[in-house]
Parts: sequence; C-alpha cells; structure tokens
Amino acid sequence: MFDKTRRMNDLLDWYEELLTQHQREVMHMYYHDDYSLREIAEVLSISHNAVFDIIKRVEKLLNTFEEKIGALDFYQKNQQMISDLKALNDESVRAIITTFENNIKGEKNE
Repeated sequence: MFDKTRRMNDLLDWYEELLTQHQREVMHMYYHDDYSLREIAEVLSISHNAVFDIIKRVEKLLNTFEEKIGALDFYQKNQQMISDLKALNDESVRAIITTFENNIKGEKNE
C-alpha cells in the first residue's frame, strides 16, 4: 500500500494541474492528508461511493498520463543517473553522460 501511495503522490505532483479542482481536492485529501473515504465524503458533502469512484477514476487517469507522457519515469531515471554519476570513475561517468544526453533527446536506452 505504501508503494501505491507514494506513486500516486508522485503522479499527483507531476500531473495534478491536468485534473479538475474537485479531483485534486479529493486526491489530496486521500493521498496527502490520509483521510478515509468516509471523512472525505463528509467534508465534501458527497456520497462514499462518489469518493470511491473519483479516486479510482483519477488513479486510472494519472496512470494513463504517465503511460503517454512519461514525465515521472523520465525524472526518476535522470535522478538515478545523477546518483550513479556521483559514485563512478571518469570512464564510467562519460558513459552515463552519453546515456543521459540520449535520454534528454528522447532516445530509448534499454
């Protein structure tokens, strides 16, 4: 559950501006503030089922955004490369830099 919560929070950080204000509010209450479905329903004066539906729909939407845009994956890969750069020797650093440059250009590095 923690991994899913962390991933949803990361996706929200990247894509929340693509959501409606209502969707952002529900998702922040659920994932950032750790409200229960019942608490969200009471605060927003909507049904428990409506909260559940919004969360499931937005989770799917955020995952679709990431599949199509890939901003979070791109950021995470680059952060990992930066960490790797700090720990490697000069020859290895050049290889990582080449991979980094290709990644920025949008080339696949598998």
